[in-house]
Amino acid sequence: MERPNHLKVGDKSASSKATSIAIVVGIHIAVIFGLVAALNQGALMKQLQEIKATVDTQKEPPKAPPPPPPDLVKPPPPVAIVPDFQVATAAPPPVTVQKAAPPAPPPKAAPPAAASDPLRPIGRTHVLPPYPPISVRLNEQGTTLMLVHITTEGNVDDCKVEQSSSSERLDTAACDFVKSHWRWQPPTNQGTPTAVSTRVSVKWDLKDAK
Repeated sequence: MERPNHLKVGDKSASSKATSIAIVVGIHIAVIFGLVAALNQGALMKQLQEIKATVDTQKEPPKAPPPPPPDLVKPPPPVAIVPDFQVATAAPPPVTVQKAAPPAPPPKAAPPAAASDPLRPIGRTHVLPPYPPISVRLNEQGTTLMLVHITTEGNVDDCKVEQSSSSERLDTAACDFVKSHWRWQPPTNQGTPTAVSTRVSVKWDLKDAK
């Protein structure tokens, strides 16, 4: 036997109302919990702000006292400066004093003149030349007179026969030996050696022939 339709409709209406009431109640409960949570959060934020304000107030350093007012000293009253006028007068002409000329220094004494030495032969060098063997065989002998030039070192650098021994061989031997062996101490002029010319002679004698 089937249930009548109006009973089914009534059951559906009753269950729909119960569901609507449950939803409304749930919404109210959610709203209430939201309000409570909002109130609790506001109180918590306020408490945190108060704690932060307290901490910041304690950390603030004390302010230094203001500096004392500057000591204002009154400036001294101005002093009037009176200009000092001076009239320039013509200066007297300068007096020129002529200084006496200093005495002339005495003339310097001339250094003593160096002694002059004459020409001096070095005796150990003035020996007779060897006799030419041919002249010995030919019995040639005589005296050769010569003009010799003596340098500042005492050497003979020139020889001229002024008077022959009558043998050219003997004259040549005399000049050659004098130039190569004879020496002099040259003369000096105020200490300085000078060159000079002098005459010398060599006597050829067969007695001296070796």
